[in-house]
Amino acid sequence: MSGDPIVVVGGFMSWPWRYKPLARALREVSGAPVYVVPMTPLDWMMGAFRGFGQLVFAIGRTVDRALLETGAERVALVGHSAGGIACRVYIGGDHPYGGRRYSGHRRVSRLVTLGCPHVVADKRGLATIAEVNRLFPGALHKPAGIEYVSVVGVAADGSKSFRTRRRYERVTDDGRVSGDGVIPVSCAFLPGSERIMLDGVFHHVGLGRWYGSDPETVALWWYGESSGQAPLAEDGSTR
Repeated sequence: MSGDPIVVVGGFMSWPWRYKPLARALREVSGAPVYVVPMTPLDWMMGAFRGFGQLVFAIGRTVDRALLETGAERVALVGHSAGGIACRVYIGGDHPYGGRRYSGHRRVSRLVTLGCPHVVADKRGLATIAEVNRLFPGALHKPAGIEYVSVVGVAADGSKSFRTRRRYERVTDDGRVSGDGVIPVSCAFLPGSERIMLDGVFHHVGLGRWYGSDPETVALWWYGESSGQAPLAEDGSTR
């Protein structure tokens, strides 16, 4: 695995300090320096009205710091939940976003997303994600050498829990599916990326063992060791 510095981008309405345990575990597993983007709930609230542009600037500043302090040429990005969508905007492409053109792909070697809602239903509240999917579809820079990895936990069945089903239906039409308790398996796989499912892993620490709970769990997705057993249909959903 590359020794590139790692930049962690937290999820919607999260505080940076919540990712310190994940950063410590990732540092132990990878041996690489780990940086957490200092995005706060206020940044996310502004992003909800203005799009991901403000959040992308924060990612860019942290990436620049990581490269300056380590002397590396590229970083690995780890985006949790909606943070993975912001990472895709930073990586950018041929189209401008919010009036600006981002070219983070020149500074990124790998994107790992954890419980990220890449594929969502056509709902008004998900228009920002739909726009990102339109402008920067799938593993856009995979041919240029960026590695894309989509990780999702298989820990909660929406067909057995009304509360879980309601969470899933924020991003999908039918919540009677499996996922990490917040994001269904069918939504978490970016087209063209490597797919990893992890048995018994939840979306965040409030639900139980999550993606950043300990070095053992982190090692599963960092080194690409899928433990999920649910077979996938062609559309990425669990059967």
